[in-house]
Amino acid sequence: MTTWAENELMARIEGDAPMGRLMREHYWVPFAQSAHLVHGDGPLPVRLFGENYAAFRAEHGQIGFLDELCPHRRASLLLGRIEGDGVRCIYHGWKIDASGRVVECPTQTVRAEQFAARVPVGHYPVQEAGGLAWVWLGGGEAPDFPVLPFADEDLYRHWVTAQVPCSWLQGLEGSIDSVHAGVLHQTWIAASLKFAEHSNLSFALAEAPTYETESTSYGLRAAALRKTSSGQKYVRITEHLLPLVTITSTGGNTPRTGAVFVISPVDDTHHVLFFGTVGPTPHSAVTLDQIAMQDPAYVPDPLDYTGLRGAREQRWGQDRSLMTDGHFTGFGRSLLEEDAAVQTSMGPIVDRSKENLSSSDVAVAHLRRLLLEALATVEAGEIPPGSALRPGGVRLPNAREMLVDEGVSWEDAVLDPLSH
Repeated sequence: MTTWAENELMARIEGDAPMGRLMREHYWVPFAQSAHLVHGDGPLPVRLFGENYAAFRAEHGQIGFLDELCPHRRASLLLGRIEGDGVRCIYHGWKIDASGRVVECPTQTVRAEQFAARVPVGHYPVQEAGGLAWVWLGGGEAPDFPVLPFADEDLYRHWVTAQVPCSWLQGLEGSIDSVHAGVLHQTWIAASLKFAEHSNLSFALAEAPTYETESTSYGLRAAALRKTSSGQKYVRITEHLLPLVTITSTGGNTPRTGAVFVISPVDDTHHVLFFGTVGPTPHSAVTLDQIAMQDPAYVPDPLDYTGLRGAREQRWGQDRSLMTDGHFTGFGRSLLEEDAAVQTSMGPIVDRSKENLSSSDVAVAHLRRLLLEALATVEAGEIPPGSALRPGGVRLPNAREMLVDEGVSWEDAVLDPLSH
């Protein structure tokens, strides 16, 4: 059982909270879709770990990631003008380039260049990979970026962004928990069975799986095992790079087809989810509406795909008439709306000490142990799993799924693409 103190230790990320320090000092953190950083647009507001930043695309493609407030008189750089390779504060005209240097300070009339060179600017290295922009907040020289299977240049990706008003950990646990898919998402999955290339999603509608998990050098591997009518086992493997990246197979006709869940911790009570579908062809990187995971009439905000339509008093926007007509949840705009609604309904930070975990919650329980062990590892002066500071770098394997015969270990099985 998770204690109240352990819950606080895992969920709190602002200021000097140990979990926030762990993530900032050891991991690259996602903050935006690359496509949403366009030269000429205004600076993008970013909030991570309770702190505010401004990000912008410079003329030559570099992304600047700066503390939001101008180092001069602390006006917001979100109001700034993007000029060439920098942002100019509209208050007094100071200009800061994407590398974090003050290049113009019109208010300094004596030895302006020497003065500008001494002005400290909070700026941070950025890496673009897999269609997302990631920032290194750990100080010093940025370490190598991890090798991520969904970041291969020859893959196609489709990303959506969801703003969720609850703890980052509630979002992360949702990405690890395979059990909920066949219950919470059953209406969307049933609709998706119309598409032949996703027909194996029917396994997710079967009985709750048994779980087998193992710790890895990068984080966690979880296998959800379900029996099939043929006597074989359907094995769906989820790979997790501690503490923010989870990849699963989506049942496409290639092992390189998958879904990616990437959590961006905003503050103690908010997070952003970047949800991606990935594949080797444009069609395999299907959009949500193409696999019936979205109402075709729904036009979402590109910066908030879920857009919950109410608070507790409005049941977070649930449409009970849809339920009367047969929709299981009453959240009929998208599958991600269902996730956001149930996670938000738990409260800003759920009290895990009051839970009653069942046998199918093995992966969630393992994840929590892993997070607590990572905190203890750092406290002991050692490097936690998946840290970008690990010698030799970090490589995350691809998620996969397979059918294995009874008595065959899934760890030893060769990938057997499911027939469609």
